[in-house]
Amino acid sequence: MSRSPSAARARGGSRIRAALPTLVRPALVLGVLAGTASAQAPSRDAAPLLTPKPVFVPGLYETESRNSRFRNQGVTSRTCFPSADYEAFRRETLAQYETNPEFLEGCRLGDSREIPDGFAFAMDCKGSKVVLTFHFGKDSVSSTTHTLITDRPEYSSEILTLSRRVGDCPGQAPGRGT
Repeated sequence: MSRSPSAARARGGSRIRAALPTLVRPALVLGVLAGTASAQAPSRDAAPLLTPKPVFVPGLYETESRNSRFRNQGVTSRTCFPSADYEAFRRETLAQYETNPEFLEGCRLGDSREIPDGFAFAMDCKGSKVVLTFHFGKDSVSSTTHTLITDRPEYSSEILTLSRRVGDCPGQAPGRGT
């Protein structure tokens, strides 16, 4: 039988566990758990971390979308993103899903999560799961739509949409938000 430290680790450290008395092991585990829990618990005096919100400028955006299932067939368009700022864009995007009766009939919207440069949310639909992620720059918005077809994962796909601000929306006051 091998007596090397690496052999003991390979067996899961059985020598160490065997050496600890039966009553000491649970106390040791509880002590370690309590120590890590107190180290992770936020202090009552600690201020929340302030992070800047992503920047969004309303206007006319030129977009290009590519589906991972059809790599050589990108689709381009121009679309108006009239939202006043990032918070409005996020709120209005989620409201489109929350108030659409066709969507609500077949899907359930998950919670929205903040990420450093945007937000993400998930949808659980009949036969699929979808995760949308939005990233923001001053004059750009990119989104990724991951769609998992639960019964046929081989048909799942990802759509990447890149949008670049090219001007003002029709009827928008020139330079609004810039």
